[in-house]
Amino acid sequence: MLITILGVLIFIGFFFIEFTLRSGGEAKSWQAGQSDQRSTMFILLAYVVCAVALLSSSFLDKLNIASFPIWVGWLGIAIALIGFGLRIWSMRVLGKFYTRTLKVTESQSIVRAGPYRLIRHPGYLGSILIWSGVAASTTNWLVLLIVWIVMFSVYVYRIQSEEKMLLTANAEYADYRKNTWRLIPLVY
Repeated sequence: MLITILGVLIFIGFFFIEFTLRSGGEAKSWQAGQSDQRSTMFILLAYVVCAVALLSSSFLDKLNIASFPIWVGWLGIAIALIGFGLRIWSMRVLGKFYTRTLKVTESQSIVRAGPYRLIRHPGYLGSILIWSGVAASTTNWLVLLIVWIVMFSVYVYRIQSEEKMLLTANAEYADYRKNTWRLIPLVY
């Protein structure tokens, strides 16, 4: 099925950009800063849980459990591609400050360019859209529900940890928060 192949390609592309688009040693490092509060570990665990959910979709399909119409799969592909673009854009704009783990350097300033003009965490929104879109491409609503709940929950925790860190590390961040949305404009 073409939708499945596209979903798999987007999924592979997500991990490819995670390992290739980070610039600088700090950005590529897996060493968590004190402010990380194990959020990186939780994200990795969420990725495993969601990957298992995605893999279970073919089994659920054979049992005819929780199926969506095919158009939902195509919508999922579109959502995942939008998320992919947003994730890449976010990584490019932040450059060396787009780290895997939560940490702040002394030379770091608040970035207000690109998607950061409206959203404080567009890279996280991109990830949620990628995972949710790929889950929708399985045309299984149970898989989509699991992926969405897990991804949204882990990124809300990550955002709380990151904002706490940034508020203590950079006086400008409080002003930046007043003029932007955390994740979804007009909602959150």
